Formats: sequence, structure tokens, C-alpha cells
Amino acid sequence: MIHRLCVVLAALLVAACAQVPTSNPDLIGYYAGWNGVVPIDMSRLSAINYSFLALRGDGSVAVANPGAEEPVLAYLRSQKAARPGQLLFASVGGWTGSGGFSDMAHDHAARERFIVSSLEFLRRNGFDGIDIDWEYPGAIGAGCGAGATCDRPSDKEDFVRLAREMRTAFDAAGAADGHHYRLTIAAGADGKFAANATGPWLARLAASLDWVNLMSYDYHGTWERTANFVAPLRTEAGSPEGGSVDSSVSLFIAEGVPAEKLVLGVPFYGKGWAGCAPGPRGGLYQPCAELARPDHEATYEFAWLEDQGYLAQDASGELAVPGRGFARAWNAAASEPSLFDAASGTFIAYDDERSMREKARYAKDRGLRGVMFWELTADRHGELARALASELGR
Repeated sequence: MIHRLCVVLAALLVAACAQVPTSNPDLIGYYAGWNGVVPIDMSRLSAINYSFLALRGDGSVAVANPGAEEPVLAYLRSQKAARPGQLLFASVGGWTGSGGFSDMAHDHAARERFIVSSLEFLRRNGFDGIDIDWEYPGAIGAGCGAGATCDRPSDKEDFVRLAREMRTAFDAAGAADGHHYRLTIAAGADGKFAANATGPWLARLAASLDWVNLMSYDYHGTWERTANFVAPLRTEAGSPEGGSVDSSVSLFIAEGVPAEKLVLGVPFYGKGWAGCAPGPRGGLYQPCAELARPDHEATYEFAWLEDQGYLAQDASGELAVPGRGFARAWNAAASEPSLFDAASGTFIAYDDERSMREKARYAKDRGLRGVMFWELTADRHGELARALASELGR
């Protein structure tokens, strides 16, 4: 009895200490394992999220492609070893890997397999936590195979149950190992994610989490045919509906998620459209004929924009000089830049060093835990990560 009480008290003490926010805001970067080993400066990061572990049919987790991605895991472990205090997470799911979450979270035995296999992965690989990227409870995003059940009305309550059971198991394992095993999620940033037919749920979910990685981007994208910003800090009068970083942060705080458990997400990529009407502001909010690139969902990684000559350095060394016939504009409300080529009607919305600093400053002003980004290899030259780290004081 005394031994059991000591274990419980130790777990509670470890968990309580983990909830105290750091005086330095966190900077968390996702690393896409399918890109292989890409040498990148990760020295300023407080945490790295390896993406993605696969969720298997029985509810357990596993490396999706061991032959190709085991070297990535070894590489990330070497990064952590070089920087004591840096955390390593394994993110499970993602846009194309979330189809099994509903079945797993709904079944007690499958939840047990998920929790046990997650802990086994953490212990075996020297990782610090699991990040659940369920896109999305109650509304699967990428579609569902014939005959499968990929979402159900009880998903959000099942998610709360899963998180509570994981927290209990992780704390008990942490007490035995002398280590705090962390649990986080990647959360959709809109009202649809926050809504729940049986009542408020985000505060109850967050109570079991170390923090919430808010995917505050993709408010607009290439599923639309109107040029707009991917991750506007705020919206301005007259802009199409679609939300903003500020509205998402305010929503989650209003739903009871503590500000110190919210991590603001930023994209290291942009989106592009072609055949856009010029309009009064260089294609912004104008109808477009097609996507600007037929591949990659017209995604423009920031490093690619630099490498291909769309952006060049100004006198201060920042990538704010447009090239290839484009003109650059800055939108004060969105705190976002854009590029427009009047000849082809090509509009590219993206984030740069300046927008990163403004979003990091916003995160500090709102008392948020920090900033996360998707994803490291899209900024392989390090400009965006350096801008975030500088503003966050890392």
C-alpha cells in the first residue's frame, strides 16, 4: 500500500511540474519522415515532432516504413543527444493516416493496444512523448475506404476518454522510469473542430494534455479558386470568410483551453493560383482560373521560393525582394506577404521572416505556450526558424 501511494504521489508531482510553462516560449518543429535525412539546424527548437507513426488496424502504432525511416529516427535521436533538454515526439496519424482513430478510440481493447504500443515506442527509441494528429474527430478529412467507419458521433467523447487513459498510463510509466512522458495533440483550428453535440469538450480534453498544437493555417488553399492568405493573423473588412489565427486562438481560450497550453501553428509554405484577376490589390481576393502549379497541390515551400529565384535578400539579409517578374505586397491586417505576376495572373500567398516575427510576438502577447511549425524541411536554409527563435528569445 505504501509503495503504491508513493508511485501515485510521484506521478502527480511529475505531472504537476510539467504543467508549469517555461519562461522561454517553446519552439516546436514537425519533421516529415518521408523526406529522409535532411541536414537542418535544429539547435533552437525545444521539441521535434517526428511525423508520422502509422496507426495499425488493431489500434497499435508502428513506424510506417521502417527501412526508409529508421535512419530518420536515428538522426533525430542524434539531434536530441547533442542538446540536453530538447524533446522528441512521435506524431501519430496525419491527414492520410487518421482513418483508424475512430475505431481505436471507440474500443477499450484497441485503446489499450494504442497506449501500450505508444509507450513501447517511446521507451525503445528514447522519445519523450506522443502527439496525436487525428484529422478529424467526427469528420474524417481525407475520405474513408468502402465498408470502413472513419468517424462517428461519439468521436470527441471517445477522444477525451482516450486522452484520460493515456495520461494515467503515461504518468504511471513515468513514475516508474523517472521520466515525464508527454501527451499532445495537433488540433484543427476552426469552429467545426471545437463543436460537440453533447456539449463543450476541448477543456476536458486539454486537461489530460501537456499542450495543444493548434493548426492555425490552411484557412484558405487550393481547394478554392479565390486568391487569399493561407494563415492570416487577422482578417480585414471586405475579405472573404474563412477565419484567422486570432479568431482560432480566441475560440480555443473561450472553450476553456488555458492559454499556456496553446501552441500557435505557422506554415513554412504557401499556396498559389493562376489566371487571377488583378483587382485593386494585386490579385488578392480575386477569382482565379486554376492552380499555379499542377503538382504538390500548388504548394510553395519557403526554401523553394528562395532556391527558384522568387525571393532574394534585401539589404538587411531578409528574403523580401521579389524576382521572376513578381511584385511583392504586405497586408497589415493579415500580417502576410504575397507575390503577384500581372502578366500571368499568378498569386502566391506565403509566410516570410517578418510574418513569423509578428506571429511569434502575437503568441507572446496572448500568453501562449509558444509556436510550432509545419515543417522543418520546407525551411531547410533556416530563415523562418531563425526569425521565430529570435522573437521568442531562444
